[in-house]
Amino acid sequence: MASQKGMPSSALRVLEEALGVGSTAAGDTAEAVAAEGAYYLEQVTITEASEDDYEYEEIPDDNYSIPEGEEDLAKAIQMVQEQATDTQILEQKTVLSSKHAVPETIEDFLCNFLIKMGMTRTLDCFQSEWYELIQKGVTELRGGGHVPDVYTQNMLLENENKILKKELKHYKQAAEWKCMMIHRMIVLEPASSLSSVPFLRSGLRSWP
Repeated sequence: MASQKGMPSSALRVLEEALGVGSTAAGDTAEAVAAEGAYYLEQVTITEASEDDYEYEEIPDDNYSIPEGEEDLAKAIQMVQEQATDTQILEQKTVLSSKHAVPETIEDFLCNFLIKMGMTRTLDCFQSEWYELIQKGVTELRGGGHVPDVYTQNMLLENENKILKKELKHYKQAAEWKCMMIHRMIVLEPASSLSSVPFLRSGLRSWP
C-alpha cells in the first residue's frame, strides 16, 4: 500500500488501463469458449484385427494361363504373319526397282557373283587386273558392256525362290503346331467325357 501511495498518478493510470485491457481480453476468450463449447481430449486405443481366423480362397491358375499348345500355335501364326509382311515389302521393293531398272554392267555382275560365291581371292585378282586395263584404256566392250536381261531375271527368280522356300518352311511349322494342338484336344476330350458319365448315370437313375 505504501508503494501504491508513493507511486505517481500517471503510472497508476497506465497500470489500470493495462489491467483493464487484459481483463477484457480474458473475458472475450471465456465468452468464445462458452459459445463454441468446451473441447476435451479422449484417449482411444486402436487394435488391429487378427488375420489368423480369416480364410483365404485360393484362385486356380488354370483359368488365367494359356495352354501350351495354343501358346505355341500363336507364336507360329505370328511368325507366319511377320514373314508374309516381309514378303510383301520385298515384292513392293522389287516392283519399284523393276520400274526404274538400270542395266547392270558386266564388271558389277561379275563382282556380285564372286562375292555371292565367296571367291574373295578371285575377286581381288579380277579387280586389280580390271582397273589396270581401265588405266591403260583397253576395256572397250561390244554391246555397251551391259549384262543381258536374262541373267538379271535369273538372279531375281533365284532370290524369289529363296523367299518362297522360307515361307514354305514357316507354313510347315504352323501346320505342325496346329496338328499337335488338335491331337491334344482329341486326347483330352475322352477324359472330359468320362468325367461326365457319373452325372449322366445319376440323372438316368432319378428319371421316373
